Amino acid sequence: MRGRVFVIFIVILLLMEASLTVLFLKKAQTEEQDNVAVNDCHKTVEENFGETSSYPSGLSYSVIGLNGDVLFANGEGVSLSMSEAVKKNDTILDIINDGELKGHIIFRNDTADRINGWRKRIAVTVTVSTVLQAALIVAYYLYIRKTVTKPFDELNAFASRVAGGDLDVPLEVDKKHVFGSFTEAFDLMRAELKRSRAAEKAANDAKKEMVAKLSHDIKTPVASIKSSSEMGYEITSDPKAKERFNAINVKADELTVLVENLFNSSVNDATEITVDPRENTSDTILRAIRNADYLNRAGDVSIPECKVFTDSLRIQQAFDNVFINSYKYADTDIKVDAKLEDGYLKVAVRDFGPGVTEEEVSVIKGKYNRGKNSEGKDGAGLGLYLTSYFLKSMDGDIFVTNEDPGLQVLFLIRTI
Repeated sequence: MRGRVFVIFIVILLLMEASLTVLFLKKAQTEEQDNVAVNDCHKTVEENFGETSSYPSGLSYSVIGLNGDVLFANGEGVSLSMSEAVKKNDTILDIINDGELKGHIIFRNDTADRINGWRKRIAVTVTVSTVLQAALIVAYYLYIRKTVTKPFDELNAFASRVAGGDLDVPLEVDKKHVFGSFTEAFDLMRAELKRSRAAEKAANDAKKEMVAKLSHDIKTPVASIKSSSEMGYEITSDPKAKERFNAINVKADELTVLVENLFNSSVNDATEITVDPRENTSDTILRAIRNADYLNRAGDVSIPECKVFTDSLRIQQAFDNVFINSYKYADTDIKVDAKLEDGYLKVAVRDFGPGVTEEEVSVIKGKYNRGKNSEGKDGAGLGLYLTSYFLKSMDGDIFVTNEDPGLQVLFLIRTI
């Protein structure tokens, strides 16, 4: 629909321009010389033949004697001979004074000048019209881009991130464009999904805690049973009793393994996150950073042009995780530096907060590991773990270091 409206708009402007051109040309061709002025001038010259001071000066004409001499010439480009006048299709009239033919008066044919004048007007009109068209087209393009294209792209990118499980970055709501109400609804959906996921996580955490307690409670009596069976096995001399004590010991070991499996399956997520890297331009990295930095803490960011081996959705989630952590725990400006080195695009994202302890630096990328500064702030300790997992699945990695001040996360993104 947008393309059709644009085409119709251009066609209307071109038709208007063509109509003006045809109108001007038709007017130039049909406009005739002022015959009244020509007749008055001819009459005056006849009555005052030989007295050039009395000749009119408003028209371009010449007076030629019977022998071909030029008796008078007024204006530029007038014909100075009969043959020249015939070639130019000038108006030639006889001069009769006292009933005798005295000579000829030649009026310059200015049709060509008038057509040239109209051509200049047409050229000016076409130029002005073209400039106006270009201005209108640019204005229309900018308007459509601001009110339709850009909001739609943002909405599309937001939907992709939500579909990929990224619920932390909000969608900026702007009710001035056509998608205003939709963006608000989408962000409410994101907030509801995030709350639902938080509630689900709380329930899972409670389940994990319960399973951990049960496993601990079960391990104690199982250990007692195993110890008792081993002691009974040693002190009895009855072969059948030994066989039974040994069976109890084996079953106790099996029960211990089952409890451990139950505990591990509840604590560790069994679902593997799919990462599908392929060739992309470095513009995807720049877009990911800009989308993640929705508070514009990093300002203008420059990324070298190159080809990278990435999954666009997962690299977006990776930068989202790092920027969300910086917003949450540092709440400072963010500095982003990028360079090409050793077959990688290295992107350093640094804040200027308190950082973490040196002991935490080496384990902060681990699953469920959180720094001491996370107390009282929501989170599961999965952000850097997932970021590291995503980058390793794309033949890259991340490195976390303390700076002075702040914390830096260095992305190693493989180039192609």
